[in-house]
Amino acid sequence: MLNLSQTTIYSVLCAILPCSIYFIVQKVKKHKIPILPIIVFVLYIWQVYDLTGAGGLSDILYVPDGAINHSIIKARINLIPFNVIDRSFFLNILMLIPLGFLVPLIWKDYRKWNKTILLGAGFSLMIEISQLVTTRATDINDLIANTIGTLIGYVIWKIFFRNYLKDPVSGKMDVIWYILLSFLGMFFLYYPFWFYDKIAPLIFK
Repeated sequence: MLNLSQTTIYSVLCAILPCSIYFIVQKVKKHKIPILPIIVFVLYIWQVYDLTGAGGLSDILYVPDGAINHSIIKARINLIPFNVIDRSFFLNILMLIPLGFLVPLIWKDYRKWNKTILLGAGFSLMIEISQLVTTRATDINDLIANTIGTLIGYVIWKIFFRNYLKDPVSGKMDVIWYILLSFLGMFFLYYPFWFYDKIAPLIFK
C-alpha cells in the first residue's frame, strides 16, 4: 500500500522535472540564476496545485465505475462575488501571500505591484479553470481571495524585504515559464490511478 511520501515524491517530480529542464537550459545560456530561490518557488507552487486540487488530464480520462455523467466539466461553478465568505475564503488569502512575497523578492521585473498582482490573479485563474474538469468548485471568490493574498504578500516584501535580495533574477518570462511548466507537468504527467496500479507495485514492494 502506498504511503504519503511515495505519492508526494511522484507528484513533486511531475512538477519539478519540466522546470529543471528549463533551468538547465537557462544556465547553459550563461544566465546568472540562483538555484535555491527557484527551488523554493517551484516547490511552493507545486504545493498550491496539490492543496487546490488543480485539474489534470487524468481527471478528464478517468471515469469511476458506475459513473453516469461523462461530461468534461464536473465542477460546481460560482460566479457571484462575495455570496459566501467563510473560512476557506481567508485560507485562500493566506495561500497566495507567499506568491506575492516570493515573486518580487526573486525577480527584478516584478518589483512593481501591478505586475505581481496581475501574475497572482492569472495564476489563480489558471487553477480555477483547471478545476472545471474536477469534482471540486470553480469559484470567483477563490480568485478574489487569491488576488488579495498576492497583494498582501507584495506589501510584506515592499515594507520589510525590498532590499533583502540585492541581485534579483532578470527575465520577464522566467516566472511565467516556471508556473506554466510546473502546471503542465502536473496536468499531463500526474496519473495517480495509473501510478498506483502499474508503477507503484514495481517500485514499492
